[in-house]
Amino acid sequence: LYIDRGKDSDQENLSIFKQLESSKAEIEKQFGGPLEWQELEGRRACRIRFTVKDGGYRDSEEQWPKIHASMVDAMIRLEKALGPHIKRLKV
Repeated sequence: LYIDRGKDSDQENLSIFKQLESSKAEIEKQFGGPLEWQELEGRRACRIRFTVKDGGYRDSEEQWPKIHASMVDAMIRLEKALGPHIKRLKV
């Protein structure tokens, strides 16, 4: 999740990030593992991410279906974990 509400939104982005981070344990439990919580100091945006370690576009095409399945699975889990918290944000 890349949090960037646009120009001059530094504090709003950080506020959104902190609101979500206050539920970090619950979000990570729902996701099924740890996420990377990055304030991205010196930039206006923040992000919450998960890196799929099964491979990437440089791997052989035979591996792509497995990699794609891992990416799709991670995105579905991330959306389910973050969705209810995003709906409750105070912006």
